[in-house]
Amino acid sequence: RVGWVFTARGRKCILSGGDVKLACEMQEQAESAHGFDFAKAWVSAVITRNDTTGSVVFEAYQVSDLAQDMHKKGVLKAPAGANKGYARTTENVLVERKDAQKVDSDFFLNTVPIKTHTSPLFGGREGEFPVENRPGAAQNGFEVKHILKCHEEMPFSHALRDFHLLVFLAKNTLDPVHDLPSLCKAVVSGEEPSAGHRSIIETLSQQPA
Repeated sequence: RVGWVFTARGRKCILSGGDVKLACEMQEQAESAHGFDFAKAWVSAVITRNDTTGSVVFEAYQVSDLAQDMHKKGVLKAPAGANKGYARTTENVLVERKDAQKVDSDFFLNTVPIKTHTSPLFGGREGEFPVENRPGAAQNGFEVKHILKCHEEMPFSHALRDFHLLVFLAKNTLDPVHDLPSLCKAVVSGEEPSAGHRSIIETLSQQPA
C-alpha cells in the first residue's frame, strides 16, 4: 500500500485530528515494513461531495515531517470527539509564538498535487479489465478471457498491461510476493512471462463467470 483513501461529509475540516493521527500511525507501520524512503511518500486521499454542484472532489495530502516526529515521540494525540479539526498534544507546543496543546489539523498537512496521467505502457488498449468494486462490472475468468482474446495477435505480456487485471491476478491466482514481481517485470520489459504463469492465467480464463 502507498496510502489510504477515505470519504467524509458534513464537516468543516479537511482532515480531522483523528485522521492526522491515523495517517501518522499507518505511515509508521509502512516505515517499519518497507523503510523510511518508502513511507515518506505515504498519501492520504480524501473524497468529498460538493453540496452546491453535486460533483465529487478528490484531494490528496501528506502529513508533515513535524507531525510524524511528534507522533513518534508520543506528543500527538487525537481529540476526544470525531471530526474535530484539530489535534491534541500531551505537552505544550509553540503555535504562532504561543504555548498550546490544541493545534489545527491543517497545520500538519502538505498538499499533494493531482495530475492527469496517461501511461504509454497501459494506454491505447483494445479492451480494459473491469475496475474492482464498480456496480455492474464483475471481475472473473470470463473477463480475463476477453482481455486475452482482444490482444491475441500481440505478445502475451502486452495482454497483461492492465493494472486492474494484475491486481485481480494477485488476489485470485498468483502469489503477490513471489509471482507478481516477475510477472510485472515481464510486462514492463515486453518479455514473455514464464510458461507456468501463462498456464495459470490461461486456466483461469477458462473458468465460468
